[in-house]
Amino acid sequence: MRLVLELAYKGTNYHGWQIQPGDLSVQAVLQEKISVLTHMETNLVGCGRTDTGVHAKQYYAHFDLPQSGAKIPDKKSLNAILPPDISIKSIYHVPDDFHARFDAISRKYIYRIQFFKDPFQCGDCFYFKETGSLSLPKLNECGSIILELNDFSSFVKTGSGLTSFPCQIFESVWIQTEGGQLEYHVSANRFVRGMVRLIVGMCVNYALGKISFQQIRSDLSNKIQITKSWSIAAEGLSLVEIKYPEEKTKLWKSIDFRI
Repeated sequence: MRLVLELAYKGTNYHGWQIQPGDLSVQAVLQEKISVLTHMETNLVGCGRTDTGVHAKQYYAHFDLPQSGAKIPDKKSLNAILPPDISIKSIYHVPDDFHARFDAISRKYIYRIQFFKDPFQCGDCFYFKETGSLSLPKLNECGSIILELNDFSSFVKTGSGLTSFPCQIFESVWIQTEGGQLEYHVSANRFVRGMVRLIVGMCVNYALGKISFQQIRSDLSNKIQITKSWSIAAEGLSLVEIKYPEEKTKLWKSIDFRI
């Protein structure tokens, strides 16, 4: 029997989603708590990796239980024993061939920047302390380049070990909110490790005049890391949406205390 969790978490206290030896991860905490309720070891498969400190407002993970004799965890019981920074939104019974990672067709991230110190936004937005102003047209001029690309070897985190860098980008735009924050919205079929933070860093450096448009074009053409590469702080980044094909999701059955 395959179950899917829809969850959200604040990543400040975690070394990302995936289990890391010696470090606290969201996956490790969830597996431990599910095992408490099911009385058996659980192996969660997530829809993707998030880096240390990155948040997820929507995330999916699947796991398997025996078809008979297993205690099915319910949302209320699981939330009761999870820490405050991890929340289960829903639990679904899904077909056994569903895969949280490989069946996802779209993932969307938002990066948030604010220009004033606000203790209530601490950890959720990047507090931009530099005196230079960030021009929205400049940010979008740089961000629009991303829509032209299908190879993202210039935006791979050092030491990622990846050898394949194709991504299909659906959205790459900067907006200004009513509260004065800047947000970068980007969605794609997949992301390589560290990609969004490196794109945001490039856009900000361009808006500040620290790198030219010609230099960016040259680096992208040569498939090398962007000059003055900047992996901007993790706390402003949130995974906000995961999409699956409708023919998959229409087969999901929401559960509460039983199937």
